[in-house]
Amino acid sequence: MHYTFQQLNNALTNCTSFFLREAKDEEGELIYQLIDGCGDQSGDPFYDLIDVVDLIAQDSDVADYLERH
Repeated sequence: MHYTFQQLNNALTNCTSFFLREAKDEEGELIYQLIDGCGDQSGDPFYDLIDVVDLIAQDSDVADYLERH
């Protein structure tokens, strides 16, 4: 299933202390950054939302939230 940026961000903010941020890389390409509760980027940026889903859906609370919404 494909999720929007907002759906993924909602799942993160409702189930974890993380959130997603859209940004641009050095070449101006859209990226997604996983940001922790302290405002720091966690890991490398993502270039595709499916990669975000692959990571965050490993958390059972996030996976359940995504299934319900």
